[in-house]
Amino acid sequence: MKLHRLTRAAASAALMVALTAGTVVGGQPRTEAAFYNGQVVTFVQPAVFSAKPNGGIFACFGLGPDLAGTSRSASTPPLYVVLNDFATQDHCDGDPTALRHDHVLSTVPGQAGYTGSWTLILAVPGPAFDPADMPFTSVAQVQAGVAANELVLMDTGATMIAPVIGGTH
Repeated sequence: MKLHRLTRAAASAALMVALTAGTVVGGQPRTEAAFYNGQVVTFVQPAVFSAKPNGGIFACFGLGPDLAGTSRSASTPPLYVVLNDFATQDHCDGDPTALRHDHVLSTVPGQAGYTGSWTLILAVPGPAFDPADMPFTSVAQVQAGVAANELVLMDTGATMIAPVIGGTH
């Protein structure tokens, strides 16, 4: 009787490991590159598209849960989306020419203000935009681009959860 229970427990544990492993492999979250103070870091966009109507969407990009009605949206630092044809980090899925953009993070884990949530701020070409100045790899460079009329900032009003998971040594 005791051996039978141990066998069932081992079989159940093996089944759980197999199911969990299959789920992890089959449903990897989307990871993306971003710049922070001249370094490349990686962040994750969990659950970017959902059948539930609470997901935020910006153009062709799913943003995960809509944070607008939560207390979390009040403390989200900016994530600058440098949007132009000379960006190399991301674009609409299926069309590498659509909405090309780079990400510039304003903070990372271990730094002041980091929450894993972000307010999306577009940084679009201004009247003095010069592609030779790409990429902008820090908030200071984005701000200098704005001061030089190379970039114009536009608050999208969109927020998202995208924890930084690598490259912040």
